[in-house]
Amino acid sequence: MDRLRTTVALPWIAAIIGFPIGGYLGHAIAGPAATAPAALLAGLVAGAIIGLGQALSIGLRGQPLAIWVGGTAAGLGIALAIVTAAIGQIETSTEAAALGVVSGVLIGAAQAAVFLRAGVSNAWLWIPVTAVAWGVGWLVTSGIGVALAAGWPVYGLSGALASQVITAVALWRLVTSRDTLHATA
Repeated sequence: MDRLRTTVALPWIAAIIGFPIGGYLGHAIAGPAATAPAALLAGLVAGAIIGLGQALSIGLRGQPLAIWVGGTAAGLGIALAIVTAAIGQIETSTEAAALGVVSGVLIGAAQAAVFLRAGVSNAWLWIPVTAVAWGVGWLVTSGIGVALAAGWPVYGLSGALASQVITAVALWRLVTSRDTLHATA
């Protein structure tokens, strides 16, 4: 087992803390994600914090860190604004899962660009994995009874744990060397 598999997968899972912090701050700054503008702002704030936690957990620095954080923020903000504009405030598990998939595709594409630049040969696989993980994250959160009508920009700690475990497995399989990941740092 290489160093990435033994030193990054667990910190990646620990990055779940960015989800409730980002969600809380996004909600506090923008209010409920009930309109497209509020959803965009809340998603940008939450995504930046989530992206920062993830990037730091895998040791990104410099430009790769900025691309990861900015891409995660933009992906979540744009997805949340698009879905909110199309269907209104997220209120059902189905709507939440749809938001998760759309968010995951946009976030996964931005993050896959960092992996691709670092030489990860199957970086494109990060996109469907992230889409599934974010969809599952919203399903877990709504399944335990969290009130979706509150307008949170991202799922809570339970959903974050589920999505981070799913993506940790993918990270463990996709990136074969810590040095490869840091080639662009």
